[in-house]
Amino acid sequence: MFQKSMRENDEEMLFSALFACPKCGHSISELEPKLFSFNSPAGACSTCDGLGQKQFFDESKLITDNCLSLGEGAIRGWDRRNIWYFQMLSSLADHYKFKLDIPFKNLSKKHQKIILRGSDDELISFKYINDKGNTYTREIPFEGIIPNMERRYRETESNMVREDLSKFLSSQACPDCAGTRLRKDARFVFVQGISLPQITEMTVTKAVEKFCRSPNFPAREQQLQIRF
Repeated sequence: MFQKSMRENDEEMLFSALFACPKCGHSISELEPKLFSFNSPAGACSTCDGLGQKQFFDESKLITDNCLSLGEGAIRGWDRRNIWYFQMLSSLADHYKFKLDIPFKNLSKKHQKIILRGSDDELISFKYINDKGNTYTREIPFEGIIPNMERRYRETESNMVREDLSKFLSSQACPDCAGTRLRKDARFVFVQGISLPQITEMTVTKAVEKFCRSPNFPAREQQLQIRF
């Protein structure tokens, strides 16, 4: 809703009956208690489902010994004993001109990143030899060891495979909610300039001093205080 002044030089003013930002247009639902609860779908961060943490495949756990070469087992499951995966690494090494028989730590950062994270859209000519000794070629991007593990962990129906892959997992604060467990809408509601995550970090004494003994709360913030 716009209101235009009758005076020629005055700016237009934008009003909204919703909880909406007049600059970016983002709006949120009515401020209800469930919006401020990470146990509710209405309030939980959608990235971590309200857990506050995200699991990830940790490079430091994947690389068993960076003094070993890839062929010797610098990354478990991708050495010479696993013929399928090692053939992939051999084709990758041929394409990017790096060696599989030198310590992993001596590979360039670029090559280490490609091995772990993939070749993006760059096509690699992979050569495979099957049990009968027949050779065939596929030209596709290299998925990367970490994306490969992420996909297998996500898609597998085998508890054994999932348990084996979980050995390489670590946890970190959710990158979206920074560990607060709340969705963005809830994190950006403020009382006296303070958000709910900041309030929960206060001691009880400090919170009482700030909110229960503070006079002259605006009517709107009194409603928010009750809901918090």
